[in-house]
Amino acid sequence: MAVLRSTEKALVTWINSLPVSLGIPPISSLSDVADGISLSKILLDIDKEYFESSAIEPASVGEERPSFIATVRNLKRLYKALSTYYTDTLHLGALDNISSPNVSLVAKDGSIQEALKLVHLVLLVSVNSETKRSEYMACIQRISDVEARNTLLELIEESKQGVDDKKSGIAAEYDIDARIQSEVSNVLARYEHLERAYAELEEHNSVLQDNYDKIKQENASLYEQVSQASGMSKLQVEIAENKAKSQIEYLQKEMQDVEEQLVEKDKKIADSEMKNKELLIQVRSWD
Repeated sequence: MAVLRSTEKALVTWINSLPVSLGIPPISSLSDVADGISLSKILLDIDKEYFESSAIEPASVGEERPSFIATVRNLKRLYKALSTYYTDTLHLGALDNISSPNVSLVAKDGSIQEALKLVHLVLLVSVNSETKRSEYMACIQRISDVEARNTLLELIEESKQGVDDKKSGIAAEYDIDARIQSEVSNVLARYEHLERAYAELEEHNSVLQDNYDKIKQENASLYEQVSQASGMSKLQVEIAENKAKSQIEYLQKEMQDVEEQLVEKDKKIADSEMKNKELLIQVRSWD
């Protein structure tokens, strides 16, 4: 309750410190602005073009005061324009840290607690306006009541902290997403590299297999020729046999090496696929 009184006193002091040119009569309580007329004058000073359509005009001399229903309608229109300006024009984020005022209670009973929420939002808009920020901050700095001035500055600082925290949260979330994307890209790049290497080895193995089959055919043909060449010397036969045997052993060794490389590549691809699945499971768990 003491905090409420202290905040109300600070906001009353702020309104009374505004330039006389705004045409706002002095107030002693926030219930004095329950009709929205004084707040509308402040908003018109901040951005006339934007708030002109939602402005609340005072009743002319001789006219009856607006009915309760009309006052509620005026305050709702004012609050809607005010909150939209706060989020969309000033880009100060959602109104998570500022409770929405019950304008019915403001219009009916002049509720100070609800009027305080409305005036608080007007204060934040005034000190964040691109064209009027310096004027309204200078007005606050000129307030001689130290307690009221400090309370106003605390209200402003609290709202900034809320916006900064939200931005930090968004930035942290963005960093996590970026890291996930980077890890996924790295895994996919490694996987594609292994696939290409595997395809190249298979092609090389196919060429060796063709050569092996060709030499086997040649060797069979050579043995046939040897068996038919009765006039060939024993030394010539041994040379031919050794040559064929050497070629076969060479090709067998080449094929064995290739097969070992294929086994190793298969193992690396299996490991990469397993890491990729684990990463995707982690990504889904973060969601």
